[in-house]
Amino acid sequence: MHGIAVKRLGHDVTILEQHQSSTREGQAAGIVTMEHSQKFLDHHDLLKDQPYAVNCSSVQILDKNLKIKLEFQRPMLMSSWNVLYYRLRANFDGLASSYCSQTPAEPSHVGRAAYDQGKRVNNLYADEQKVQIEVDDLVNRSISTISADQVIVADSSASQMRHLLQPQLKHSYAGYVAWRGTVMESSVSDETRSTFQNKTTLHATSGGYIVLYTIPGENGSLEPGKRLLNYVWYTNMAADSAEFQQAMTDTAGRQHHHTLPIGKMRSQVWETQRKVAHEVLPQPFAELVDRTTQPFISAISDIEVSQAVFFGGKLLFVGDALVPFRPHVACSTNQAALNALLVEQWLAGKMTLASWERQVLDYANATRLRSVTWGCWYQVGYLSFFASKVRHLATLCGQSLRNGYIYLVG
Repeated sequence: MHGIAVKRLGHDVTILEQHQSSTREGQAAGIVTMEHSQKFLDHHDLLKDQPYAVNCSSVQILDKNLKIKLEFQRPMLMSSWNVLYYRLRANFDGLASSYCSQTPAEPSHVGRAAYDQGKRVNNLYADEQKVQIEVDDLVNRSISTISADQVIVADSSASQMRHLLQPQLKHSYAGYVAWRGTVMESSVSDETRSTFQNKTTLHATSGGYIVLYTIPGENGSLEPGKRLLNYVWYTNMAADSAEFQQAMTDTAGRQHHHTLPIGKMRSQVWETQRKVAHEVLPQPFAELVDRTTQPFISAISDIEVSQAVFFGGKLLFVGDALVPFRPHVACSTNQAALNALLVEQWLAGKMTLASWERQVLDYANATRLRSVTWGCWYQVGYLSFFASKVRHLATLCGQSLRNGYIYLVG
């Protein structure tokens, strides 16, 4: 997103990507395209004639007997990591794919765009004029140094650059994990399809909950039957438990701290979870778990928010690299989009760097606390929820008063 926004202002942009291939299949992750994401795409996406999301009409909460406990209208556009990745690549450097076979024609005033793969950043520092970046070429196995006028760090929730420049920031495990998977609509029973009815659906269990929504299928297909049912199932799991150690250990015996990737889960771990699903989840949810062939798991954690600007504005942290949220609020892509839109305003001279950082940090702090509050409600208990909610509201009020208006709680 940032590469597109900066390129459209006429600047030359190079993205250093650690992965060695443009093909990024198997990212079984749904994305809710919220207000900032939609605004970014409305402004910058040149493929507007190609739809990218499933329109989910409402949210329903089901009890164990599949009766609706609560339903409210909240239309949301549900997309996927694959769909947005290939769409953004088409807009950034013209990558053609099965998701975007026709790439857009760019205006004449845009800068050059390069997507440099197989490059890992080992270190960086600023001199009087530029930022110097030490790059490890993973293909040619060589190390070089390149310079840039402006660096934007967006190297994921497990950001190595954040650890390099802000080693004092602490990660803390939240005490629960998220099991994730997708299943094609056509592979489940009619009963299961009718239960979800193209709605965002939640069911609470003892010590957790599961949420499901429909996302585009292979090659971005929006055809009913070819779309994917995407779910996230949260379960409590102590960090020092044997269960946690086993769940986060991959097929090669390596233990992961944040996310165990797709294709790395040991069969006995998933078989155990399938049995748990049939014990605690209503049948339609259990069927989804049972039919999942490529599950993955993430340990939910928190990290402090510190600063977004370094080297006098020559380096900015954005998106998950600035601060990741717990996934309950589905705001990671929204944060990246907001940050990109604000970077565009700053580079265009429409706001100061101080204003950019204040708005970025305000959103990051408030949304992080909101995501913690969500987790406390379902995973911990009422007392923890109310304490977290008070912190969230206090933060919002403090931001509102500082920014010149009063935040009223309705």
